[in-house]
Amino acid sequence: MTSFYNEILHVVTEGLSTLVTAQESGKTQKNPVSETVFLSAWVTKMIKQQCFDHCVSKTLLQWQKQSRTMGKNAQLKVQFERIKNTLSALNDADGHSTVITAELIDDFYRVLEAADWLVTNEYEVNRKVSHHTDGQASLVVCAAQYKSAMNEQGTLIKPLSFYIRGNAQQFIDLAYQQGILLFKITDYKSKVKFHGEFVIYPDNAGTHLPELPTVTN
Repeated sequence: MTSFYNEILHVVTEGLSTLVTAQESGKTQKNPVSETVFLSAWVTKMIKQQCFDHCVSKTLLQWQKQSRTMGKNAQLKVQFERIKNTLSALNDADGHSTVITAELIDDFYRVLEAADWLVTNEYEVNRKVSHHTDGQASLVVCAAQYKSAMNEQGTLIKPLSFYIRGNAQQFIDLAYQQGILLFKITDYKSKVKFHGEFVIYPDNAGTHLPELPTVTN
């Protein structure tokens, strides 16, 4: 089964490579408008010809819609470059991303605490709960879900939810520095009142685009 992670990396790498070839041959100009027009047409062609695995179909359709409604402001080239840089920086020589372990998650918790985040991971979150932090940035992780998501060797084998309240971009950036990609479920409403929900996946193998860090490794 083709993973979304590797297939979307394939998509953006192919798209950018095709754009460069078109520019070098003089068929497309090097400016945001021309680049968006080219990549919009390329995405539409890829959809029609079903050139990539079905797992990326929704993302291709989203890009097609963006380019049609936003024009040059869709900034497809910028999106492609950010996705390529983000994902390829975490890949090893065999195309595998970070193995998410208990040790890695613990390191992430320590980094968050050093940045003045309150980490709460000792309770079960099985219904709508309130978590008061007096304005401090907060991460809540369900203890029961965490336990079931880890195997005996301490490796993540199931998706794990992170409930957060605070500077989401800072959270995304700090996670990425540890090699962890975050996949947004909701910005605000979740099982934990006033907290958004993000999910981490084994080997960063999410099923849609991850949240992108400010600066890649």
